[in-house]
Amino acid sequence: MRHVLLITYEFPPKGGPGVQRPLKTAKYLSRLGWDVTVLTLKDPLGGMMDGSLLDELPSAVEVERAWSLEPTRLVAVLRRLRGGGGGAAQAAGTGSRGYTSMPRGVIRFIQAFFIPDEKVGWTPWAVRAAHRVHTRKPVDIVLASGPPFSAYGVAWRAARRLGVPWVADMRDPIVGGYFFRPPTPLHDRLMRRYERKVARSAARVVTATEGIMRDIVSRNPGLTDRAVTITNGFDPDDFTRADTAAHDGFVLTYTGTFQASIRPDTLFAAIASLRSADSVVVRDLRVRLVGPADPDTGSAIEEHDIGDLVDRRGYVSHPEAVEELVAADVLLLVLGPEPESAHILTGKLAEYLGAGRPLLALVPDGVAADVVRRSGAGEVVHPEDVAGVAAALERLHEQWLVGALPAPAPEVVAEFDRSRLVARYSALLQRVLDLVEDE
Repeated sequence: MRHVLLITYEFPPKGGPGVQRPLKTAKYLSRLGWDVTVLTLKDPLGGMMDGSLLDELPSAVEVERAWSLEPTRLVAVLRRLRGGGGGAAQAAGTGSRGYTSMPRGVIRFIQAFFIPDEKVGWTPWAVRAAHRVHTRKPVDIVLASGPPFSAYGVAWRAARRLGVPWVADMRDPIVGGYFFRPPTPLHDRLMRRYERKVARSAARVVTATEGIMRDIVSRNPGLTDRAVTITNGFDPDDFTRADTAAHDGFVLTYTGTFQASIRPDTLFAAIASLRSADSVVVRDLRVRLVGPADPDTGSAIEEHDIGDLVDRRGYVSHPEAVEELVAADVLLLVLGPEPESAHILTGKLAEYLGAGRPLLALVPDGVAADVVRRSGAGEVVHPEDVAGVAAALERLHEQWLVGALPAPAPEVVAEFDRSRLVARYSALLQRVLDLVEDE
């Protein structure tokens, strides 16, 4: 049995979308006969916590945790000294325990001091932890998932020390990413140099979308034969366990966070315009927002005077979020209008498809829009088109009234089945090991 060391900063008991890909990869690699050890963060300080996710791991999967020295811990200490330690909400995993509540400009200022990110302080402890794992049970191959991109630095150092190959799994791009824009030109140059180091040292680079793969290959031509795409997906096990709760009205559900230009404002403006026009949609419409509350969304709800139509559930465990998906009449997908959004194939979309529900996708033309159209799952509208969103809501409501809402095509849904996607990962890891043995 081959031993793979999966290095990922994002892993349960942390919650949120970033943990799903490494968690499911570990789960299904173990089922496919790999001996899996996960190397992740000890004592995470993130605000979203979901310890229930650890129940999904097969008992054979071992988890090694390494401490990290980073700004988050300093901020937490300062808050405790000021008497603002977070109390019960943080203990329950529902509060913010880092610096993410700070203004965006302050966060970018902090990040400017670190390459590739502020999690780089995890590296020395994580490399030593990798060596401990190898001493107990020799590692055959290292797989690192990011962001945070510091996981790749841990991987190439650990792989060199252990004398084994490593594979980089890119959920988001190191360079040119929508959520990871360098705060200074110097930072940009250093991030590009970091990307080149990853491209040269990794035996394979796996990207979550074709767009990410094309971009990194364009900057690193030597990677052409070593870069592949394995998309995000959904876990069919999650949906076989989910219960469908009864509800009243025409329920439009969004799961996750709103941030940067991924905003609900266009939707809210469309709903307000339907109300002004006395549309029958508003009579039945109920909007459910499932995810961490943010003040900007609350302000937008008040601005458009639609508080009676919006239910903000806050952050819930992943099983509860899945139940919200299957219970909805229509699922809302939102991306920003920027050109970079064309390359984003968010894991949220895969889970929406797994739920088998219709979609209202407020996204620009790109890979997400193409998947929604190809699946026949619902409506695609530009994220700034208020009138288009209002018209789409009216069409979906008419279909709901007569029981004729669309559903995604099963053959497209099957493309995003995690068990199939991780089987491709398993084959890739085995090919890398076969090539090493043939050398």
